[in-house]
Amino acid sequence: MIATAATTSVRGLQVRWAALVSVAAVVGVVLRVWVYRTALGVPDSDEAVVGLMVRHFRHGELTTFFWGQSYGGTQEVLLTVPVFVVAGSSWLALRIVPMLIYGVAALVVWRVGRRTIGEPAATIAGCVFWIWPPFVVYKLTHQWGFYASGVLYCALLLLLALRLVEKPDKVRVGIFGLVVGLSVWESQQLVPIVFPLLAWTIWKQPRWLRLLWVAIPLALIGALPWILWNVHHDWGSFHSTLSHTTSYAHRLRIFFSPLLPMLLGLRTPFTQEGLLPGPLTLLAYAAVFLLAGYGAYRTRHRSTSLLYIVAAAFPFIYALAPQTLFSQEPKYLVVLSPVIVLLLVQVATSYWRGLAVVSLALAVSVVTLHRMETYFRTVPAYPPQAPRDIRPLVSTLDRLGVDHVYADFWLAYRLTFDTNERIIGAQNKFQRLKFVDGVAIASHHPFIRHRQYERVVEADPRHGFVFFRASLGRVRDYVAELQRHGYRHEVVGPFVVYTRRS
Repeated sequence: MIATAATTSVRGLQVRWAALVSVAAVVGVVLRVWVYRTALGVPDSDEAVVGLMVRHFRHGELTTFFWGQSYGGTQEVLLTVPVFVVAGSSWLALRIVPMLIYGVAALVVWRVGRRTIGEPAATIAGCVFWIWPPFVVYKLTHQWGFYASGVLYCALLLLLALRLVEKPDKVRVGIFGLVVGLSVWESQQLVPIVFPLLAWTIWKQPRWLRLLWVAIPLALIGALPWILWNVHHDWGSFHSTLSHTTSYAHRLRIFFSPLLPMLLGLRTPFTQEGLLPGPLTLLAYAAVFLLAGYGAYRTRHRSTSLLYIVAAAFPFIYALAPQTLFSQEPKYLVVLSPVIVLLLVQVATSYWRGLAVVSLALAVSVVTLHRMETYFRTVPAYPPQAPRDIRPLVSTLDRLGVDHVYADFWLAYRLTFDTNERIIGAQNKFQRLKFVDGVAIASHHPFIRHRQYERVVEADPRHGFVFFRASLGRVRDYVAELQRHGYRHEVVGPFVVYTRRS
């Protein structure tokens, strides 16, 4: 009877855990549907560029990096090609890949947790990662090229490093080297993960260095596209195109505030609104650091120390990059999210603690995503963004017989993707004009994503111009010159279309 009662108790516990994991999985899907359908899910030109690249990849037009960039590998573009072949070209087909990668990353986080924080905390880590941090849920519901794969590579590198330390044989060392190479090609944001991770493996298991002759060639093979491109482009991946930058100290400061609190959900991205009243937010932030310090000391001799070393080193390497000067959103911290989740869920040592942690994570995500959605819906974007539905603009261009236009970046690629390249939009800054036989030719964009679109638009004498109404003040002289040369205009919702009179 006692054995029967024990068996029943164990089965009941297993059912509760299965229910918790199932509910977390469903809730994660619901959160993504919410993001997709609300103002948070309105697509932009950065996403459209990825979609257009997928279409071009289908026809053999391969590139190492994203159009017009010297960073950001195209592995997710390659993964999306078969999706487009099977399901056709659409925003959902484009976004399904990062969402699936996110799901795989959650499973890898669970596997890392089993080796670092143990069960049941590892299971909770997988559940929490699927629904939190809120900014990561928002970011990876979109397809912005390499953010989802960056998160997966972070989790995968952690797992492979742990396996290498456990058993440093040729297979594990070789796989580790290959994945390091692939990850560096895919996202340079992973460099602050890779360096401390390598240092930890050397500290814990220096014997694996005897097999560098296996790791290094495979790492070079993984990073080969990155290497070849840089050899032929004067190592352009190390050059910054920013017109201004900030000091290392400033970039390090904004990592700790406001960016890290935004990732944790203690502040709302874009608005910096605190989750709790000011003093309580600061108290919660201080508690996170105190607990992290205590945890780092307590686990210094265990595999969990890997998480603390990566987390501690990350900001100091991350801030070396001048691109990290932006403080509106924690987009460059997304790759660190698996480490953050694993560190914070260590307290989930029982079912009820795990339930409390999952519930708290969900509450933070819901509140933060709701605040972000309100901001996106009510505050005019600057620079202006194209709305979700641009069919009225497409209908107007069709009626006018215009299928090539100059447009702002935030419209040009949206228009091109949404019309399946039936209408081509060339990205332009609207700075200077010249007229050839009465046809207005815009000056070339200095850092255009896809130069071929610009050539196609320029070659069509019937091309038009599309401006955001909200930006007309900035291009007043430009528009006046078009009008002086006989161009007519038509207002279409948030846009103004200029075309040449027949």
